[in-house]
Amino acid sequence: MSDTAILRAALFTPGPRHVWGLPIRIIGGPGTAKSDLVTQVARAAGLHVQVVIASLRDPTDFIGLPVPGNNGSVKYAPPDWALQAAELGNSVVFLDEISTCAPAVQAALLRVVLDRVVGDFALPPTVRIVAAQNSVEDSAGGYDLAMPLANRFATLADWQAPDAKAWASWLLSAGNGDETETTTSPQAEQERVMQRWPLEYAKASGVISTFINRNPSLLHAQPQAGSPQASLPWPSRRTWAMATRAMAAAAIHALTEAETDRYVGALVGNAAVTELRSFLANLDLPDPADLLDGKAKFTHDRDRMDRTMAVFSSCAALVAPKSAEARNTRGAALWALLNDHMALAADIVWPAVRALCNRETLLIRIDGKMCKDAEAVLARLKPLFKAAGLLAGA
Repeated sequence: MSDTAILRAALFTPGPRHVWGLPIRIIGGPGTAKSDLVTQVARAAGLHVQVVIASLRDPTDFIGLPVPGNNGSVKYAPPDWALQAAELGNSVVFLDEISTCAPAVQAALLRVVLDRVVGDFALPPTVRIVAAQNSVEDSAGGYDLAMPLANRFATLADWQAPDAKAWASWLLSAGNGDETETTTSPQAEQERVMQRWPLEYAKASGVISTFINRNPSLLHAQPQAGSPQASLPWPSRRTWAMATRAMAAAAIHALTEAETDRYVGALVGNAAVTELRSFLANLDLPDPADLLDGKAKFTHDRDRMDRTMAVFSSCAALVAPKSAEARNTRGAALWALLNDHMALAADIVWPAVRALCNRETLLIRIDGKMCKDAEAVLARLKPLFKAAGLLAGA
């Protein structure tokens, strides 16, 4: 298992609002090459690295300095590191020694990490956020990360330092301070990822949404205040959304099963991942694109209702976006599939149907006409839709 492979995957995981990279935090002992490896992985991927020693900063370094405006308003001037990162474009803001930040600085980092906004200045979507720290016990005047800040990161605790062979190889090749050779064009890698993203995200969101429907207690399991787990990964609505992206990216970047579990677990914790892996055992889902295109078949197994829900949910996630490929054709095929299975319990088809009828993604008319299969499904589910208020004006 390679933590560097997970780090690279995180740098090229699409985030919400079209930003690149899931915020990732590395925790390891002193002298375990955390900073060097972050820099090497980023530079090998063609990304510039902007190092910000978080422990030497105060809150104004992350919210900007207040500057009076002409009309009596106050604006926040962005700090120099943010302007440099924006100018570099495809880059990594590396928040080193983050566990030695005072609580006030941690609070100032909340919006930087999640929204990539520094005061009034929005960083470009190609600026990634990576943090590193020693464990609190090994830090010089360290603090546990506050729960809201910790929950914004994928956290690789117990960072796997290079073994003896890897370290010796580094010493001989790059130990004299030579620049890391760029092996990837970030633009080309981003294009490659986005070509596969709609399908892999549909698969991951179908699986995780079904898992959470079956295990609602795992959606949000906030640790007790003061618990050691509070500054480590734990399940929340935010981290499950990020974990869905991590699972999709793991498939695109060919991570092993162990690496995938560690990447997803870096967001929701190991206990939740153990439950998820058990759920995934023998799930054997068909490719949603192939299924809707008639290239694959699906047979419902009454002993695996969870599998059927995951199939429907994955298909719905694939066709719901208005920019989805072959949206009308695949949408009609999905309505037909749902109509064929309306004898099942309503909660099996409900998540997929609701996704297709969401006001933002409404897909019940095909080529301007009401889809007959959609009409039949909605008639059967009319009480649920009336309660949810989803079909008003449709």
